[in-house]
Amino acid sequence: MHALISDLQRRVALWRVEHAEVASAAHQVNLSRTRTVAPLVAVINGVFVLWLAVSLLSRQDSDLVTQWKLGLFLTHLLMGLSFGLMAWGAWHLRYARDHWMGASLPLLMACLSLVFVVGFVTFDQWVSPNITPFLTGAMATSLVLYLRPGTSAVLFASAYGLFAYAIGHTQQDAALLLSNRLNGLAAVAMAWALSVLLWRKFTVITRQQTLLEKINVDLETKQRELQRLTRLDGLTGLYNRSTFAELTRQELARAQRQGSATAILLLDLDLFKHVNDTWGHPAGDAVLKNVATVANSAVRATDLVGRLGGEEFIILLPNTSLDAARRLAEKLRAHMQQSPTPWEKSSITTTVSIGVASTTAAQQHDFDHLYGTADKALYSAKALGRNRVV
Repeated sequence: MHALISDLQRRVALWRVEHAEVASAAHQVNLSRTRTVAPLVAVINGVFVLWLAVSLLSRQDSDLVTQWKLGLFLTHLLMGLSFGLMAWGAWHLRYARDHWMGASLPLLMACLSLVFVVGFVTFDQWVSPNITPFLTGAMATSLVLYLRPGTSAVLFASAYGLFAYAIGHTQQDAALLLSNRLNGLAAVAMAWALSVLLWRKFTVITRQQTLLEKINVDLETKQRELQRLTRLDGLTGLYNRSTFAELTRQELARAQRQGSATAILLLDLDLFKHVNDTWGHPAGDAVLKNVATVANSAVRATDLVGRLGGEEFIILLPNTSLDAARRLAEKLRAHMQQSPTPWEKSSITTTVSIGVASTTAAQQHDFDHLYGTADKALYSAKALGRNRVV
């Protein structure tokens, strides 16, 4: 028995956590339904008010029936006005999702609905033992609004207390009064049970949807990261060889259509093996990252920087002639020499050799031709003593 109680306590505690997670979503759904139901109920009450007004003006009924109709008339009138105001409030709160009234208004609608149906049943006892309005109102409240079990329990218990008290003033037959009170108790019990079932269903579905959305977001994030990894160099964050070649081919096609020149710079670090042998491979990685940073800061926003592999880098210069490319390459070479890599308590100064190649729209050279030309120029820069542009 103790184990059963403990298990029940754990389950209730878990439900509290789950219910708190979906409370905001429930408030939004309830407010949306209030915007739909409140004006509809106001219109229905307006029809009853007109019908009862016409019936009362005819004055063909007995005093008791007239009293019954007057009670219904006033109840429908108040209900129509109340629901009309709630419809107006719900419409103005349609964008205020986090406003406290957004959660309070649907609950107010539930409370007033039960109060008014108690009024209908109370007046009906003068002419009939019928309690259908109370049963209908309680079940409709459970169906229309998502209410937490504790809230719905208090709501339906309060409604039953008011119901049992009110019909005692209009139903004079003790047997019918007892029967109606028992039937009313069964009505609120069924309404509460339905409310709990619907709330749990809403909770489970909403949490599953939230989990599914989170999984989708995670998948999209991982997919974007995978795409980034396949397009970028993992160490420097620059475009990798295949991506750079693809983008260069696209740029060459555009340049040919527009009749503009295109140039590339092929960079190779001088004596990079000496860096790894002297300071270690982590220092070599730091140098490569520094070169990538310096290159990105030295070129224009329209230029593309990539890493071909090892200590070799490449830069695409759209709308750039051969002479302009040489000037930019010389500026970049000097900037590299003046930007040592911080390492531990000292710094590592590195230089680069740069090969330049260019093509015009009339020449129609492709990426492979440009790369081959730049590679030959780079080889010449190395042979001439390094740290130079050819």
